[in-house]
Amino acid sequence: MPITTTTTLPPAVQQSFSYKLLLNKRENFIYNMAADKQKMPSHGGDTIRMKRYNSLDAAMVPLGNTGITPPADLLTAVHIDAKMQFYGKYIILNEQVSLQSQDPVLNAAVERLGHSLRKTEDQLTRDMLAAGAGFVNCVGGVNGDNPTELSRTDVDDVVRTMLGNDAITILDSLIGQDRFGTSPVRDSYVAMCSTDLSANLERVAGFTHKNNYPTGDGLRSEYGTISSLRFFVSSLGQKTANASNKGADLYNISVTGMEAYSIVEQDEYSSKFIYRPAIYDGPLMLNASAAYKMATVPVITNDEWILNLRCTLS
Repeated sequence: MPITTTTTLPPAVQQSFSYKLLLNKRENFIYNMAADKQKMPSHGGDTIRMKRYNSLDAAMVPLGNTGITPPADLLTAVHIDAKMQFYGKYIILNEQVSLQSQDPVLNAAVERLGHSLRKTEDQLTRDMLAAGAGFVNCVGGVNGDNPTELSRTDVDDVVRTMLGNDAITILDSLIGQDRFGTSPVRDSYVAMCSTDLSANLERVAGFTHKNNYPTGDGLRSEYGTISSLRFFVSSLGQKTANASNKGADLYNISVTGMEAYSIVEQDEYSSKFIYRPAIYDGPLMLNASAAYKMATVPVITNDEWILNLRCTLS
């Protein structure tokens, strides 16, 4: 007599692992793009001293025919000191995770650490500019707050101040072309701000989106231009919660000319990746680590060529 057996089928597979990692958010890092880059030499102490000679006045008095030598002018200089600071972050990687996981954990750790390093650099510069540069409040808007939302009058006032201080523009003009819907772009200063201000920028008279530049040469983080300011936006843009007269969020637009601020990096130490395998972790060698360190300092080098324009939302 035949013997029949019954077998229980295993449960259906409920999950499959995707080998394609999902995209992480990547903020626009805008605050170092207009900086003057400098190096601190190794074995040169912990403070860098930068120097600028002051201009001489014009010689408006004629020498005449007396033969008398006029008084000499004095050559004077300004010294700016910046002390290097060190920053770092690390991740612990258990050896069993690295050994058994299908996910390339170490590769992911390196990528995240690199992103953190650049984010640290960007935010250090952002906070330095917000705290160290002079500021003006927007007053030309209509929201009744102090400061108001951004208006064309406020932009014109900032441009006039920068031009009056002989600040040098950073970005060259884009010459107009016979292309429908485009507009020429002036020599411009760089304006860095929060993405929250994007809608307000479009409401300001004379705004041109980067898509309407004559040559399509707008940079990735650039949003558009008004007068002689080209605006770059980031979700990391500086803002202070509930800081206006009416308790609204206050936004800071950092406007800069050429060589108004510097980023000083330590020679041979601007970014250092460190990997320590598990063999260095105690008698059982359980954990590896991945880390970065860097030495840097942002500093304003000419406070007449940089200005914070503070505003609220409309």
